[in-house]
Amino acid sequence: MAEPLVIISHNYQDGPTQEISDFVYGTTAIVRNAPRFKKKRVLFCGVLYMAEDLYNMADGEVEVFIPEITIRDGVIDKPRCPMIKKQRDTDIVIINHVEEARKLDPDLILAYINTPSSIKAECDGVYNGTVGLKVAEKIAKERDGKGRVAFIGDVNVNNWMRDVLQPQYPGFEVISIPTNDVFCPSHVNVPADFFIETYNELEKLHGEDLGLEMHAEVDTPLRKFGFERNAYFGGTGGLVRTPKESDKKTWLVGTVEGVVDRLKRETDLNIYSINMRCPNMSYTTVPKVQKARAILETGGPIADIKYTLRDEPYYEIEIHEEEHVQLAGEGRTRIPAVRLSVSEDISEEAKRALSTLL
Repeated sequence: MAEPLVIISHNYQDGPTQEISDFVYGTTAIVRNAPRFKKKRVLFCGVLYMAEDLYNMADGEVEVFIPEITIRDGVIDKPRCPMIKKQRDTDIVIINHVEEARKLDPDLILAYINTPSSIKAECDGVYNGTVGLKVAEKIAKERDGKGRVAFIGDVNVNNWMRDVLQPQYPGFEVISIPTNDVFCPSHVNVPADFFIETYNELEKLHGEDLGLEMHAEVDTPLRKFGFERNAYFGGTGGLVRTPKESDKKTWLVGTVEGVVDRLKRETDLNIYSINMRCPNMSYTTVPKVQKARAILETGGPIADIKYTLRDEPYYEIEIHEEEHVQLAGEGRTRIPAVRLSVSEDISEEAKRALSTLL
């Protein structure tokens, strides 16, 4: 008899998907908790790089399934972070950026958590905003305020780290690669004026009882506003944890609505937001999870996607049951109940880099 399916959702999944999940984690928590799912069968709700991280950190000793993927012109399109698979107005991180970083001879080359496994595998480590900042501060302290770290990933997270470090370590260099074109569209497209107006109105009502937090991926105007108002900046785990540990009873949250859904479900705080959505996170819905679970509980996956290539398109796709594939127009097809794996060499090297987050 097959091992029962465990459903894991990321904090950015919509509330209903979180509610039917056995575990809900932030991005870094997926990495840190992965070993507990060895020998398990996991139906993972989130974007693909997170599922890769789960697989890699469990030493490939976990079966990871995705509720549904969309293939467009033979390449996996969703659910994927737009910093990896070009979908909107952002550029993407590619393997050539690692070589670009090497030519600059930094002290370290770190890949953003959102990057593909093969790019992580080529770097010295992996960072989220909090970990990247700690690594940079450690180097700066050891080198009398000097040092250079190349951060391959989100320009706004990199700029946030630079803004935090600059006053104390003006001689430390945060090298952002690419320079300014890789960002999270959902966070960059937040209407800053409306967000600030919302904060100001809430402040009139709640005064010092109002807390402010936002993801470090927000664009420059909101980052500056956050610094002025002493906002908490962090990843999704910290954004969930901070209001819970605070004495403040009212919070304005500047990130994807899944975090807001979780805070409203798990606390009695007054949580406000501006309804920011990530299309790739919203892609996975309760009906898709239920359909995939029904398929996997009675048989095998409809397709396998195997991460074997170090550059795009990364995955080889093998469809087992064509009758379950749905045509969606514009060269797109949808496939439910997909199994993910990563080649052993890429997985081992990606795990080494991911271990920076432990």
